[in-house]
Amino acid sequence: MTPKPVPGRLNLPANGKRLIYDLSRFGLPEIPYLAAQNLPFTTAGLPFHTHKERMEINLIIKGERVYHVDGTDYHLRGNDVFITWPWEMHGSGSYLHGRGVHFWMQVIIPSTGNAFLGLDAERAAPLLDALWSMPRRRFKADQAMRDVYGRVLTLCHNGPSPLATVELSALLIQWFLLLADSSRRETKETVTADIARALDLMTRTDHRHLRIEDLAEAACLSESRFKGKFREQLGVPPVEYLLRRRTEMAADLLAKNRKSLTEIALDLGFSSVQHFSATFKRFFGESPLVWLRKNREVDLMHAMLHSKNGDPGDDELRPWIDAEGMVHGYVERSRHDGVHPNC
Repeated sequence: MTPKPVPGRLNLPANGKRLIYDLSRFGLPEIPYLAAQNLPFTTAGLPFHTHKERMEINLIIKGERVYHVDGTDYHLRGNDVFITWPWEMHGSGSYLHGRGVHFWMQVIIPSTGNAFLGLDAERAAPLLDALWSMPRRRFKADQAMRDVYGRVLTLCHNGPSPLATVELSALLIQWFLLLADSSRRETKETVTADIARALDLMTRTDHRHLRIEDLAEAACLSESRFKGKFREQLGVPPVEYLLRRRTEMAADLLAKNRKSLTEIALDLGFSSVQHFSATFKRFFGESPLVWLRKNREVDLMHAMLHSKNGDPGDDELRPWIDAEGMVHGYVERSRHDGVHPNC
């Protein structure tokens, strides 16, 4: 049962749950999809997909996400905003989705000269101009954005009413103004050059042989200062970060069916299969074999749902439908393999 929202607090979904609302129920068809998710474990990443005529706005409250657009990987952390434009193909590439809290919405933004969120065309014009001209797709959110979104979730939970529609319109207009303003602010790098050198060493070196002192040396910091600065910027201690990366590498090898469980465990430096299984369950919420079986079942289900003969869509795209029947976007037929309908 979803807990009753508390006014004045950030009303997050329960652990492991997500909330999805269509604001057309409130007379606001411009927001057909508004969602929040509290993800306790790492999951499969997003397939490459697009949203027809919809901008998608993601706000990472805590945790990590990676999005790939137009040849570039965007590594997102807490308080990062990420935007994709209508018809723009995007996904996670080879990355998994880390645990954390995530807000996102899909917005039908009309061209200037149209009404928007209850504003007539004249009053909506400056806001629409600001949204269409945002200079970057990734930036830091204004701190007020998460609180406004929490109030929107509360109203959505309580259900439609004439006053709820008025308040939702006002809150969403405020949220979009904060969004447009945040996109134009200069953003400091979230990872400093010294920590970036340590991260680069991780990508170039076998994780089994990396020690914290090696990373601290690459960063030109004392070990204690390195640990503190790494946790401050990445949100987790360096030991946990390394362990999670090794476990994600193991999940990728499992999914590709390249090696046995024992080979993967030993190759990635785990002391035993039991140690590897316990670590895997810590990050993924289930044992390696259960996780692998579920992901293969998802792939099979997705293939059955979206086979070319059974899909009434156009020749290039097919709907991306998750296990609950929600349509999240449209994926290219040519990218069918390895698609996981997770959010």
